[in-house]
Formats: sequence, structure tokens, C-alpha cells
Amino acid sequence: MYKKILVAIDDSATSRGALAEALHIARTSKAKIYIAHVADETILNLHGHAMASAVNLDDAVANLTQAGRKLLEQAMANATDVEAESLLLEASNRRVSEVIADKSKELGVDLIVIGRHGQRGLATLILGSVAEQLAKMADASVLLVRKH
Repeated sequence: MYKKILVAIDDSATSRGALAEALHIARTSKAKIYIAHVADETILNLHGHAMASAVNLDDAVANLTQAGRKLLEQAMANATDVEAESLLLEASNRRVSEVIADKSKELGVDLIVIGRHGQRGLATLILGSVAEQLAKMADASVLLVRKH
């Protein structure tokens, strides 16, 4: 029986499936659920200083944070009949998987739920997906949810 569950969300169909699965498990287990989103400003630095000259980075980071808050508000609206808390985390030049793993350890969760996008390609082959990285490094059990 799970006592604490963390579900990591983004704005994707697989993430919505992971949230639904995590909420179902939390309800049936009477577990507390943490709904987390990682604002990852590293995507703004993908091309070095090219993005810095194209946009105001402070504004872009503020927009990422605002979008994360909105995403969490929408997710929390689905968290009825369960003890839930939202967490807006920042990557701050760290891998998203590390941020999630560290927060999960800090909270003492026994299950992490995350969507698995099923993408392929060179970047995924070399670096691995966030979900795969998390499954390798997390102290808690990890449930990878595919789109269905």
C-alpha cells in the first residue's frame, strides 16, 4: 500500500494519463499525492547565446514559471477526494530527472508516476528520456505510464 505518491507532469497527453493513473492509485490506497512540475529553463539555452539575443531570458523564465503554475492549478482541479499538494520545482541547470528524484527522496515518497513519451532518436539514445533516467536513479518505485 502506498502512503506518498509523486506524479511528475508536463503539458502532454502521456502526462495527463500519468496524472489520472496516480490519482486512481492515491484514491484506492488513501495515499497523499504530490503533483509536481519542473520548470526547465535549460531549454532556453539550447543554442547558447542565440536565444539570449532573441528573447529576454528573465521574461522567458517568468513565462515558464507562470505556465507551470497554470498546469499545476489544472491538475489540482482533478485531485478531488484525495489529499494533494502541488509542487513547482526549478531545474536550475540540473537534469529534470535529478530534480524529481531528489524531491521524491526529500518527501519520502514510495511511488513516482511519470508519463513515458516513447520517443526515439539520437538525443534519447544518448541521454535517455527523463522517465528512463528517473527509473534508474530514484530511490522509490517508478511507474512509467504510456499513452493509451
